[in-house]
Amino acid sequence: MRRFPLLILSFFLISIAVSSCSDTVTYAEQLKSEKATIKAYLARNNIHVISKVPANNDWGENDYLLTSDGLYFRLVNPGDTASKDVEVYNTIVPRYYEYTLNEPSDTTYSNWNTIHYPYPPSFTYGVTSQSCTGFQEAVSYMKRNNSIAKLIIPSKIGFYSTSTTSVVPYGYYLHIQIQK
Repeated sequence: MRRFPLLILSFFLISIAVSSCSDTVTYAEQLKSEKATIKAYLARNNIHVISKVPANNDWGENDYLLTSDGLYFRLVNPGDTASKDVEVYNTIVPRYYEYTLNEPSDTTYSNWNTIHYPYPPSFTYGVTSQSCTGFQEAVSYMKRNNSIAKLIIPSKIGFYSTSTTSVVPYGYYLHIQIQK
């Protein structure tokens, strides 16, 4: 009879020891790692983070705008300055390189040209269910047909296919065409 309480106590202690040895990473730890990855990428590439869009699109060589949603945005080419600005419900055809922010960086996806992806997907500007929040926000800054930008998109505003399984930020080199 004395062995039964000892057996229960032993089982309880073993179950605590086994559960404390779990090597799963919590969501909070993944978010912390994501922030560290972005910070290291910014430092490694001498990126200067700014809080508002430069006047007259006068972007410094390594200036990236940090938006309230967490998007890092840099306009590389303003596109067709004679074209009308993008409007809600315009169709956007994105061409882009997606790459990791680790060292060395790896291109994980590309639909930059017809060799990589003959029929690029499109999305409707202003309809958030058709693309990631990061792309929607980037288009609002790009504004014009054939504009090009560099982006750093944290997982919380990234594509669902990549952000649901892990918390990983990605960089993008994005070119848009606007179909009205």
